[in-house]
Amino acid sequence: MPAARQLARQLARHGSRPAGGASREDACLLLAPLRSLGKSMTPPRAPRWTAGVAAALALVLALAWRFNFLVDDAFISFRYARHLAQGHGLVWNLGENPPVEGFSNFLWVLLCAGFEALGADVLVWSRVASVVCALALTWLVARCVSARADDTSTSWSTLMFACLPSIGVWATGGLETMAFCLAVFGCFEALVRHGAACAPVRAALFAAAAVLLRADGFVWLACALASAALVRALDARAESTHDTGSQPSAWLALRPVFAAAGAGALVLGAYLAWRHSYFGEWGPNTARVKVHLGALALERGSKYVASLSLSVLTVPLFLALAVWALRRDTTRLAAPALLFIAASWSYVALVGGDWMMMHRMLAPSLAFAALGGAAGLAALNSARVRAGIGVLGCALALAPGFDVHATPRALRELAHFRWSQEYRSEHAMWRKGVDDIEEWIAIGRALALHTRPGESMALGNIGAFGYFPENLVVHDQHGLTNKAPLVAAQPDGRGMPGHDFKVDPAAFAGLDITYLNARIVAADQPYAEIPENWRESDAAGRVRPNAKALERFEFLEKPLPPEQGFAPGRVLLLIRVR
Repeated sequence: MPAARQLARQLARHGSRPAGGASREDACLLLAPLRSLGKSMTPPRAPRWTAGVAAALALVLALAWRFNFLVDDAFISFRYARHLAQGHGLVWNLGENPPVEGFSNFLWVLLCAGFEALGADVLVWSRVASVVCALALTWLVARCVSARADDTSTSWSTLMFACLPSIGVWATGGLETMAFCLAVFGCFEALVRHGAACAPVRAALFAAAAVLLRADGFVWLACALASAALVRALDARAESTHDTGSQPSAWLALRPVFAAAGAGALVLGAYLAWRHSYFGEWGPNTARVKVHLGALALERGSKYVASLSLSVLTVPLFLALAVWALRRDTTRLAAPALLFIAASWSYVALVGGDWMMMHRMLAPSLAFAALGGAAGLAALNSARVRAGIGVLGCALALAPGFDVHATPRALRELAHFRWSQEYRSEHAMWRKGVDDIEEWIAIGRALALHTRPGESMALGNIGAFGYFPENLVVHDQHGLTNKAPLVAAQPDGRGMPGHDFKVDPAAFAGLDITYLNARIVAADQPYAEIPENWRESDAAGRVRPNAKALERFEFLEKPLPPEQGFAPGRVLLLIRVR
C-alpha cells in the first residue's frame, strides 16, 4: 500500500535525525501518511437516508405505478418461458425442430419460466421483479455518488435520475430492461467503490448477468468496463500524489476490471456454445432480422439518439454538467460517464435504434449520465445554484412523462425515427401501447377459447396473440420467430426500427394457414371494421362481406362470455382462410 510505504520511509528519516531535532513540521510529515492510510482503509459508506435519496426511491415507485403497462414484445418471452416450464423446451411453436431463438433476453426468459413453473402470474411478477431492479439501480446510483461527493450532490443527482421517464416507464413493461440496466451499472459500481477494495465477485456476477440478459449485453458491458478502468486509473493517479517515491502498478489498479471482463467472456463463450448446440445458430434470430448496418440504419439511429436529448432535456443537462466538471472534478466520475455515453450512444446509432417508447434502448446509459451530472454538481460551490439546477433537472425530466415539452414540436419532429408512422411524442407512444396491449390481450384470451391445437395464424403483432392460445401455431410476418422459408426480406422503403423487414406474403402461400386475423367487434355490427374493399352494405345499411371476400375467407362470429371478463355485446370475429 503506497501510504504504508510512505510511512516507513518517514519513520526511517525521522529515526536518523539527531535527538531533539524533531519539529512540528516533522510531526505533520509523519502523520500525513497515517491520514492517507486511514483514508484508504475507510470502507465506502452507503448513501445516507437523506430526504433526496428517500424521495428518489419513492418517485421510482410512484412513476412505476403511473406508467404501469406491458409491451407486446414481452409476451414473446412469456410464451417461450411457458413452454420451457411445461417441459417443451425453448420453442416458440410446439414441436418445431430445430427451435428458433426468437428472443434476445435468455436470463429473463429463465426467470419468467421460474414464475410459470411456480404457478405465479408472469404478467404480474415480471413487473414486480422489474420494479425491484429499478429501485436497486436507483440505490446504486446514490451509493456510487455518495462515496465520492457530498450529500447535496447525491440527493439532487439521484432525484433527477429517478424523474427520467425512461426509468418510470421501463420499471414495468414486462421486459428485462431494468434488470439489464442494473447488471451493467452494478458491475461498474462494484469496480469503482471508493475508499476500499472493490467487490470483484459482485462485479463478476453482474458481468455474467449482463451478457445473459441481452444478446448485445457484451457491448454494454465493454462500455462499463472501459469506464470503470478509467475511474480506477484516475483514482490510482490521485493516490500516487501522496507517494512520490513509488507509482502504483497499472496491473494492480486494473486487475479487477480484467477479472470481471474474463468472467463475462467465459459466461458468454459458454452461452454461445450452448446456443449453437440448441438452436444451430451463433446469434439470435432477432439480431438477424433487426440489425442491418448501413447508411439508413445510421441515419435512423442518429435520430433516435437525438430524440432522447430533444425530448428529455435533463439528459443534455447531465452531459453539460459533466463537461463543465472535467477540469475540476474531485469525484473522478465526469470523464468515465462521458466515455460510457459516447461509446454506448455510438453503438445505438450504428445499429439503428429501437421502436419502443421512451427510448428503451438508451436506458442503460442514463445511470452514467446521472454520474456525470453529479460530478458537475459537486464541482459547484453554491448550494443555491445546486438546488436551482436540481429543481430544473427534475422538472425537465418529469414533464415529458406527462406529455409536456419545453422543446417545440417542430424541433422534436426533426428527430422523427419511426418512419412508417406519423410522429408521436414518446408519451403518446406509451399511451398507444397501453391501449393496444389491452385490446391484444383480450383478443389473445378470446383466441384461447375458440382455436384448436394445430390451427395457425400469421400475424405482425405476435406477442399477446401467441401467449394465451398455447397450442395455436403462430407465424411472424416480421420473421422474428421464423426460419426458412419465412425469412424477412429487405424493405423497399423507410420503416419502423426492428419492424421494417417483413416476410414476403408469397412465402405463406405454401403453408396451411388457418386464420388471417382476429378482432373483437360489436355484436350488432361485426363487419364494420373489416377492410373497405372486402365489404358491402345491404338495403338496411348493414355492413357485410362482399362476394370477393367470401371467395377467399370465412368470417366466423364467436361469442365472448361476460363472466370471463369480456365486455357485453362483443364477439370475436375470426377471419378463416378458405
